[in-house]
Amino acid sequence: MNLSAAARATALLAALAAGAAACGPADSGSGATASRSGTVVAPASPSGAGSADGAGDSAAGFPDTLKRTVLEQAARDGRSPAGDRTVLAAFDSGARPYLVWQSENTGDICVALNGDGGSAVTQCSNATELATRAVPGVGLFLSARRAELRGGPVWNVLLLSSGETVERISCRQQDFAVRKVFTTEIGGVERTVWTATVPDGLGGDYRASVRRGDGPVVETVRIDPGDRGGEC
Repeated sequence: MNLSAAARATALLAALAAGAAACGPADSGSGATASRSGTVVAPASPSGAGSADGAGDSAAGFPDTLKRTVLEQAARDGRSPAGDRTVLAAFDSGARPYLVWQSENTGDICVALNGDGGSAVTQCSNATELATRAVPGVGLFLSARRAELRGGPVWNVLLLSSGETVERISCRQQDFAVRKVFTTEIGGVERTVWTATVPDGLGGDYRASVRRGDGPVVETVRIDPGDRGGEC
């Protein structure tokens, strides 16, 4: 894949694992995974100095020490963040956020999730594969993770849109918000990563309300990590 220096420097994202919410929800499993590469890391010591992104990371659910360890492993794998930039991807469920970045060397998008026991699992989606995504289009990205909430289990999912903006997703006349994580150019197309949280009991073909230029469009995106099938 051919990324311009400017695009690589502004991009960031991706990699995943099992995790839980800081004050309640606990991640208890995963759905279908698009990534083929993953690394489990744990910090060598329980404390550390502030992060490059500021002092807010620990409070936001991704400790500075774990972040440093994840990025040290990324450097060994040749996937250091472009411009040393990372972003935290939050979910409406309150689950622990993902640490996301784009590799400066490969253009891959990587995601790391703060899991139980002070470790993290990182997954990366190959830039070459990302460049083959339908344009325009929207679909699942990397893994879906299950979390337990007071109101019942939910799935935290990542979506990737290509050449369009996602405004919300819907199932059975219920709307679910999406959160924009970051945007980068891959294969000459603007790709954007989003987070969303959907109920465990609603699987199938969701309606994605998207915008292309000035025009609203409705697309279909399959979100069925538990293989429940057909509820939407």
